[in-house]
Amino acid sequence: WGQMTSLTSLSLSFNKLSGRLPSSYGKMTDLQYLFLFSNQLTGSLPVEWGEMTTLRGLDLFDNNLNGRLPSSYGKMADLKIISLFSNQL
Repeated sequence: WGQMTSLTSLSLSFNKLSGRLPSSYGKMTDLQYLFLFSNQLTGSLPVEWGEMTTLRGLDLFDNNLNGRLPSSYGKMADLKIISLFSNQL
């Protein structure tokens, strides 16, 4: 997935995905919308995702994520919507 650098939208919600969030998604620098809600994803938010500076919407609610929001996410100047509820963040 991380090789698709010109992708602008990725929606994989309600798919019973499990495991950690891939740090390689940070290479998708044209991504504007990322929807991964209502899965079974675990672990922390990747620091590398802060490189997705064109991101406008990030929905990760209803998973099993933990930890803190990385400071690198401050680079996401275009981010308008971020939904992280129903996790352990």
